Amino acid sequence: LYTWAQNKGLFSPGKRELESESLRKAVNEALLESGIHKSDMAFEKSVAAGTADEYEYREFDAPPSARLDLLRAVLAKKASGVGANVVAFDESVHGQKRVLAIDLGFGRVKRQCLLFTQPMSGAGAGPARAGPPISAPPKVQPVGSRATVTSGTAEVAIIVDDCGYNLALAKRLVQLDCPLTLSIMPMTPFAGETARAANAAGDEVMLHLPLEPVERLDPHIPEIEIKCGQGEREVANLIGMALANVPYVKGVNNHEGSKACADPVVMRFLMDELKRRDLYFIDSRTSAETVAYSVAKSVALKASCRDVFIDNENDRQAIKAALKRLLALSIRLNRPAIGICHLRRPTVAVLEEELPVLRERGCRFVFASDVVK
Repeated sequence: LYTWAQNKGLFSPGKRELESESLRKAVNEALLESGIHKSDMAFEKSVAAGTADEYEYREFDAPPSARLDLLRAVLAKKASGVGANVVAFDESVHGQKRVLAIDLGFGRVKRQCLLFTQPMSGAGAGPARAGPPISAPPKVQPVGSRATVTSGTAEVAIIVDDCGYNLALAKRLVQLDCPLTLSIMPMTPFAGETARAANAAGDEVMLHLPLEPVERLDPHIPEIEIKCGQGEREVANLIGMALANVPYVKGVNNHEGSKACADPVVMRFLMDELKRRDLYFIDSRTSAETVAYSVAKSVALKASCRDVFIDNENDRQAIKAALKRLLALSIRLNRPAIGICHLRRPTVAVLEEELPVLRERGCRFVFASDVVK
C-alpha cells in the first residue's frame, strides 16, 4: 500500500515545501560563495513549525574572511533565481561586532531568517552600515547618564511596553515631539515596522524580552522566552533570534519574568550576553524577588530599575495621577526616574495630552539609555 501511494504521488511534497527547499539550497549556495560554511552555523531552529507561518532561523558566526558587504546582493540574486526575494534587511554594530539580519521568502512571507555576526576588525568585512537611513535625528541628543537633576526639576524616561501588536497606536506615539523609549516584543506582527517607525522618528528602541513568570498573565504565549534551566548557549541563541526580529535595539527590559528574574544562574547568562552585545538592561521589577539588577551590576552592565508603573489601572485619571507621582519622585530623590506604561489606547491618549504640557512646564524627558549607569 505504501509503495502504491508513493507511485501515485500521494506523499509528494506540496508547493510550499518545494519552495522552501529550493530557497534553502539557493541560500546555502550564496553562503558558500560569500565565504560562510556550514561549520560557521551556531544555531538552527524551525519557528512556528507546522503552521502556515513556519520559517527557518539560522545564526552564523561569520569568519573574518567572509564578505558580508557582498552577502545581501549575492543572497538576493540567488533567491530571485528560485522566485524568492529579500523580505527584510538590517545591518548594525553592537560593540565590536557587525550584525547583519536578512529575511528571505516569497512576497512578504518569510521562509528563511538569517543572522550573521562578525568581528569589526575582520579582513574583508567591508565598511559597516547602520541599516536604512534615519529620517530624523534623536528627539533629544544623548547627554549621557546623570546622577542628579537640577533641583526642583523633574527628569524622567518613559518606556512603552508591549509594542509590536498595534502599529497604528505606535505611530501615534512616535509623532509626539517628546523622547520615548518603545519596548518591542519579538515575533509580534508589527515588531519590525514598529522599530523602523520609532527609529525614523528619532525615538529609542528597546527589546521587550519575555522571561519565564511564576504565573502567566499574558494570553499571548511568546515564541521566544528565557526560562530557568536554560544553558548559556541557549540563552544567547534566543537573544540572537529576538534581536534579528527587532532592529535598532539599544537595550532590553523584561516582559513578565517573576520566576526567571529570581534565578541568579539564568540572569547571569542573560546579563553576560547583553554585555557582549553592548546593550543595557532595565529591570521592570515584576516581582519583589528579582535579582536581575544586582546581577547586571555584578558584571558591570549598564542597568537601572523601573520606578513607577504608569498604567497599572487602565483609567485615564489614574494614569495622569501616576505620571504626577513619577515627576514628584524625580524631584524628591533629585535623580532621573523611570516610568513604564503599555501600548494601550487610554495610555496613548493621556501621553498625547499630558507630555507636551509637562514639557512646557520644564519637565525633561529622556531616553532609557540616558538614565542607565
